[in-house]
Parts: sequence; structure tokens; C-alpha cells
Amino acid sequence: ERALHGRLVRLEEQNRQLLGQLAESQSQEDSTARKEREVMLRLKEVVDKQRDELRARAHEIVCKSRDTEALQEQLHRFMAMNEDLRHKVAVVQAQLKSALEKKSDLEAAMLRTQREMSRRSRTASEIQQPKPSSEGAPPPVEEPQHQDADAGRSPAHCCFSREELQQILQERNELKTNLFLVQEELAYYQRELLNEERVPSFFLDAMKSTIKRQRKKIRAKMLGTAEESASSDEDEGSWLPARGADCVDAQPPESKIRSFFGLWYQGSSK
Repeated sequence: ERALHGRLVRLEEQNRQLLGQLAESQSQEDSTARKEREVMLRLKEVVDKQRDELRARAHEIVCKSRDTEALQEQLHRFMAMNEDLRHKVAVVQAQLKSALEKKSDLEAAMLRTQREMSRRSRTASEIQQPKPSSEGAPPPVEEPQHQDADAGRSPAHCCFSREELQQILQERNELKTNLFLVQEELAYYQRELLNEERVPSFFLDAMKSTIKRQRKKIRAKMLGTAEESASSDEDEGSWLPARGADCVDAQPPESKIRSFFGLWYQGSSK
């Protein structure tokens, strides 16, 4: 009995030790699981944060790439506008140089004309004066010489002053400038329409015929001649909407160039 009792006591003591070890191991496992859970939660938070940052960076990169493309397109447009402006400045400078040369030529021509007119007026006055030897009858050669002197004068010299010639020159330069601006605008719209793939072909043909008609009308106004009759191909663009008062189709004011050349041709026919 003593041996059994001692053995039972030892077994109970071992059982208590094992229970204590089991409780310690369970507590250690619980603490380890808790630590692992905390670590996983922290890792999840870090991963979510990094994923959000990556998404924000990707969106920022996409926005910057779009902005870069827009800036490149704007740069190309500005370069094209700069090239057009350079071309316009060069044309305006050439027109200014030509206008100055024309002005100097007109001034020289006016001086020569004035000198010629003064010389002819003096000659006519000398011819019209009666001679002392023939006071009773006028000389028979006086009237033909006077008529020849009047016929030698150009109607442009008799009917136009210096200010009117300057107005003619200014009107000519304005017409040349308007023609250049219209050509540049039409070329721009041509480029825009040709780059657009959705524009139908008949609209492009109508635009081309309209461009030809506008150029012919402006050229006729610049030269002061009658406008050429439009062909059947050009009449196809007549369905386009009419422009306002600024259009070249509107009734223009009285042109000094047209009146100048009209008098010139009348004097030549006489």
C-alpha cells in the first residue's frame, strides 16, 4: 500500500508538472499566434498603403503623359503659327519695300509730268499769243498745235492729283494684303480639311471651287478688270452659305484703280 501510495503521489506530481507545462506551452502558442496576427495585420496595412501609392503614381503618370501630349500638340500648333507669321512678316516687308519703290517711282513720274505739263502750257501760251505782223488774221497753225498739245496729255494726268494716286497705290497694297490673307486662311482650312478623314470628297471639291472663285474675284478687283465668268465646275460650290458684309462677294465701294484704268483706256482709244 505504501508503494502504491508513493507511486500515486509521484504520478499526481508529474500530472501537475505536465499540466503546468501544457498551460505554459498554450500561453506561448497564444502569444505567438497573437504576435503573428499582429504582424500579418501590419503587413496587410503596409501592402494596402503601397498599393494605393502605386495606383496614385500610375494615375499621376497617365495624367502627366496626357499633359505632355497636349503640350506637344500645342507646341506643333505654335510652331506652325510661328512659321505662318514669319511668312506673313516677310510678305508684308516685301510689300512695304515694293510700296516704297512704287511711291518713289510715282513721285518721280509726277515730277516729270508736272514739268512736261508746265512746259506744254508755256508752249501753248506762247503759241496762242498773236504775232505783231499778223494781228488781223490768226495763224492757221495755232489750232492744230493746241489740239496736239491737248491730245498729248494723258487723261490720268489731267484727272488725278497726287493724293488720288496715293489712294490708288494704297488701295492696291490693301488688295494685295487681303488677297494674301485670304490665301493663307484658305490654305489653313485646306490643311485642316485634308487632315480630317471624316470630311466627304464632295465637300472638298466644293471648297476647292469656292477657293478658285474667291481668288479670281480678288484678282479682278486688284487689276480693275471685269470678273471672268465662272465655269460649271465652279458653280457646284454655289450651295455653300453666303458670307456677310466682309465677304468679297459684297458690292465694293468705288475703286480708284478701276476709274484710273477706265480713263486710261478711254484716253488710249481716243
